[in-house]
Amino acid sequence: MNKQDITIVVLLFLGLLGWGYYQRRQALLNPPAPPAASAAAVAGSNRVDRVEPRVLTAASDTAPTTAPAPVAAAAVPATAKEPVRHERPEQTLLLTNAITGITVSSWGGGVTRVELSEYKATVASDSGPVILDLSSHPALSLVGLAGFSVDRDYELRYAPEGNAVLLTCSNATGLVLERRLELGDHYRLKMVDTFINRSEAPVALPEYALALGPMQAIQTKASTRGQTYLGLDTLEDKGGASVETWAKGEHWWKKTRGGLKSLPQLFGGSSGGCSRNRMPIDMMPLTVSQEVATPQTWVAAKNKFFVQIMAPEEPATSCMLQAARDPEAEHFAVNEVSAEVVLSSKVIAPGETLERGVAYYVGPKKFSILKTLGARQDEVMLYAWWGWFRWLCRVLLATLNGLYAVIPNYGVAIILLTAIVRILFWPITHKSTQSMKEMQKVQPLVKEIREKYKDKPQKMNQEVMALYKVHKINPMAGCLPIVVQMPVFIALFTVLRSAVELRFGSFLWIADLSEPEGLWAGAIPFPAGGINILPFFMAATMFWQQKLTPSGGDPQQQKMMQFMPLFMLFMFYSMPSALVLYWSVSQGFSIAQMLHSKRLTAKAEEGK
Repeated sequence: MNKQDITIVVLLFLGLLGWGYYQRRQALLNPPAPPAASAAAVAGSNRVDRVEPRVLTAASDTAPTTAPAPVAAAAVPATAKEPVRHERPEQTLLLTNAITGITVSSWGGGVTRVELSEYKATVASDSGPVILDLSSHPALSLVGLAGFSVDRDYELRYAPEGNAVLLTCSNATGLVLERRLELGDHYRLKMVDTFINRSEAPVALPEYALALGPMQAIQTKASTRGQTYLGLDTLEDKGGASVETWAKGEHWWKKTRGGLKSLPQLFGGSSGGCSRNRMPIDMMPLTVSQEVATPQTWVAAKNKFFVQIMAPEEPATSCMLQAARDPEAEHFAVNEVSAEVVLSSKVIAPGETLERGVAYYVGPKKFSILKTLGARQDEVMLYAWWGWFRWLCRVLLATLNGLYAVIPNYGVAIILLTAIVRILFWPITHKSTQSMKEMQKVQPLVKEIREKYKDKPQKMNQEVMALYKVHKINPMAGCLPIVVQMPVFIALFTVLRSAVELRFGSFLWIADLSEPEGLWAGAIPFPAGGINILPFFMAATMFWQQKLTPSGGDPQQQKMMQFMPLFMLFMFYSMPSALVLYWSVSQGFSIAQMLHSKRLTAKAEEGK
């Protein structure tokens, strides 16, 4: 490589490292000043406390003017908790299909437990299924509506038809709630709430909220340099609105009105600033919440592999986003998120009903399923940034899953995907190799020019470029394959870092492609996480490739490039095995191509 080529390669890899560093900085909290945290937030449970929304009890414009004044269905004050009034033991019923089981409780009429039978809880062969425990804040429970909250007893029974349960509860104003929860295909639950006014006066149903259960962080050994997997996503009910990922830095509440703070600021931090301004972690509140006061189409809470999405048929008037930090962690880390969607107030005339439907998804972040939900709910997959980049991520994931359908091993599928990528880029790589060989041939002439014009750098560069032009050499061709393949590499990085398909996927000695290998972890004292072999193989292939690559340019710069394998070894050592496997196999294909090209060149020279 010449000077320009080496500079571009270094800048590309430094850019990738800088991108990861920027992501990590966005996830850190650097507070300028302590926020005014609520007493409930500072008081100190690790569980996300429910935050009651504002209550509107004004009559609807459609209420008849001659009717009696509506009786307001009482709302729970924001500073008070409804007393526990469970008069009966908790009753639970289970809704199941082939892949999931959802437990519904008579205490509050919400979902307290979700069992995902297709996904193991651990990598052990005898592991049970993944269990999502939502009991601390049951999903679909009502918040802010007295007589129907999580502390009330509901009548619970199976529906006579369909895979559904029925729940019934009433309050002191004569308002009756009949709820139907029906489990559909995959991981979809359909909720229909029917409010019936059985009193003789209109009832003002205040603004209230539906809870989205808490999602806990998944512990991972993989180091992806600040990537945030635990987060909350929303889609504003506005034409052309984009999905907001409220997970890190300035992206938290960046479009809300009224000077609302970001979640990191509420914890006592901000997305920028110097580390010396960071608030001590023991001074940060354990839980925080923030209202997003714009209508929302859906709200999602997610971790690395699984997600809950709530999409009311009638868009929510606003939503409440909540988070809790890990009190045991030495450094700041959010370990739980949850949300509530706020529904508008209504007036229900005597004898009339009000029906509200909600679509609820609780399951894996699997694109093939999420894309069928509509309303851009598949974008919880972390395929952020530009439209073309999301398209590239989806194509790569679809190709990977298609290959897996033929050969059911994701390690083999990654190797085949790498082969396809290399074949597609073969013409560019071949042209680059030929160009570098031509550059190597003219290096004696380049050296003469540099010696002749060593005191005139501008003239030296002009003469070198003129020499390349005469010999029809493109000095940038050596870096063209890296430039073209970098978007593919970053897209694969985005896909593989949180693809639920790779979770616990094994290949040869690798037990989990979504994690580093971690061989002999616990059996050897150092390193504590075990040894990762694949990154060393990757570095060895890079070193071999450097030896096969036609050299040219400044010898000092070539020596500097010899450290690139060590640099990549450092970067990739704790990354998911799937990503390291892809890069290692890609290097292997490059070596094979160079050896083949070298063989053809030798034959051509023998034939002369």
